[in-house]
Parts: sequence; C-alpha cells; structure tokens
Amino acid sequence: MKALIILIVTAALAIEPTWELQLSTGEVLRGRLVEQTGQFVIFEHPVLGRLEIPVDGVRSLHELPSEPPPVIAPPPAAETAGVSVAATAMDDAIVVEPQKAPKGTWDSKFSLGLNASSGKTEESSLRINLDSVYEDSKKKLTFDAFYLSKTTDGDITENKLTAGVRGNWPWEGSPWGYFGQGRYDFDEFQSWRHRVTGGAGLTYLFVDLDNIDPENQDRRRLDRFTLTGNGGLGFNKEFGSLDEDVSFEGILGVELAWNISRRQRLSFDWTYFPNISEQGQYRLVSRGTWSLRLDRMDGISLNLGYNYEFQSDPDPGVNPNDLQIHATIGVDF
Repeated sequence: MKALIILIVTAALAIEPTWELQLSTGEVLRGRLVEQTGQFVIFEHPVLGRLEIPVDGVRSLHELPSEPPPVIAPPPAAETAGVSVAATAMDDAIVVEPQKAPKGTWDSKFSLGLNASSGKTEESSLRINLDSVYEDSKKKLTFDAFYLSKTTDGDITENKLTAGVRGNWPWEGSPWGYFGQGRYDFDEFQSWRHRVTGGAGLTYLFVDLDNIDPENQDRRRLDRFTLTGNGGLGFNKEFGSLDEDVSFEGILGVELAWNISRRQRLSFDWTYFPNISEQGQYRLVSRGTWSLRLDRMDGISLNLGYNYEFQSDPDPGVNPNDLQIHATIGVDF
C-alpha cells in the first residue's frame, strides 16, 4: 500500500499540468494534453493517469497560462561580502562619465618698436617683445622677453635682453595660492653682464570684480579688475660683477590687471627684493603696460609701457636707476 502511494505521488509530481479539461458533467481536470482526434481526447492526469475521453463528453479544453518565473531574492549581505553593489546592478546602472575640465587657452603677442631721430645727435633704437600666457582653471603660466638695442651717433649705448617665466597655482575656493618664477638678464652696461634670479612663495587675491554688474546680476560687464599680492624667498646670482656670490633675497610685491574693455587692457606690477645675505641692500623692479587693440585691424594693438629697476648698491660708476619707456606695435597669435 505504501509503495502504491509513493508511486502515485511521484507520478503526480512528474506531470506538470498545462491544460484544463472540463467534462460535460461539470468536473474539471488539469493535466497534460497528449493527443486530440476526431473521436477522443487523450489526456494525462497527475493522479488518474492517461485517460481516453470521447469528444462528446468534453465541454471545454484550453491551455493554462504560463506562470511567470519565480523571483529569486538576493542573498543576505553576509553571503555577498566583497561583492560590489555597483557590479551586481551593472545591467541596470546608468554610467555617468565625469565631466572633463575645460581646456586652457594660449594668449601670445609679438611686439616691435623702432625709433630714429636726427639733430645735434643721431639716435636709433630697436625693441622686440614676446609675451605669452597660458591659463586654465588650475594654473596660469606666463612667459615674457624683450630685447633692446640703442645707438647714439653710431655708438651702442644700450644693449640688453631679459626673459622670464612664472607659474601661479590658486587654491580652489580660496584667495590663497602659490607661485614660482625664474629670470635671465643680460646687460652690457650694468655692473654685471649676466644675472640669474628665481624664487617661490605664496599669493593672495585681494580684489576680483568677477565681471558682475552690481545693478544687474544677470548682465556681464566688459571689464575685469584684479589685485594680487605675493611674498616669498628667492636667490640672485650675478656674472661679470665685483660680487659673484649667490645672494638670497626676499620677495614682496603686488600685481594689478585691468581689462578696461574688449579693446583696452592695463597691467602693472611692483616687486621689492630685500637682500637677506647683505642687510641694507635691495632691488626694486616695476613694469607697466597699456594695450589698445586697433579698430578694423584684427589682432593688431598699440602698446605703451615702461620697465624700471633700482639697485641700492651697484658697482662704482653705474647708475642705480634703469628706466625704459617704450611704444610698440603688437600682433596677437
């Protein structure tokens, strides 16, 4: 008897009902349709087994709708230790690529100035400038160089060259930043023939108008004004002078930049270099430039400016003041 029950249960489990048959007497059977002919319906029931039912004894016969696949719950967290949640939901995840920082831009200018005069004396001068700036959201790199030659009555009275680089790296969300700089100078008529200087330190942005019109926050202004201070330590090495030892000096200065309009720009810097190795000695260096882009001449500008340096202790017979005022025509590239 037990064996018969086990056989019936096993058979029931082996047959999955996929069809429903209703007899003419009202009973409903669920099982598997084996064959249907013009006279009989052969139906396999999980318990009653294979049945041959006359067509006249069948009221209805239809296939059962398939059941949706069972939902398998995710295993407990303990069983998925070490498995990334993002990896398990990779098929449904939306991958968002990080936004790329905007690329920086170069702004370069080549300037040329010529001068000639004739009277009691004959004078002529040549000045060549090259300025380049690279700036992005994280840094600002500048390069400047100029060459100046001047003759009076056929004799060379000025012959100098200078080239410098500087990098500024502001700290995000702060007026503070840091800088590094270096410069090479050549001057035939100074107390030194060649000079190399460099240094590094901190910067602080005192003023930045940020191009916003206070009366209308939605309107951008055409001008921008910034005032930056910097301080640090540096070195000075002269070649061809009475003192060729490396000297250390402080750096304390300010920089002003004013984009007056789309066509006009004014820049100015002033730096004080106190000599740490020799107390009481110092240098003052200052530069200023006003630039005007000419109408109907795209990329052409008129530039007026000056360069000034004062040395507190030059070699005997050398003027401590060195001032040049210049006018040049510049080409942007």
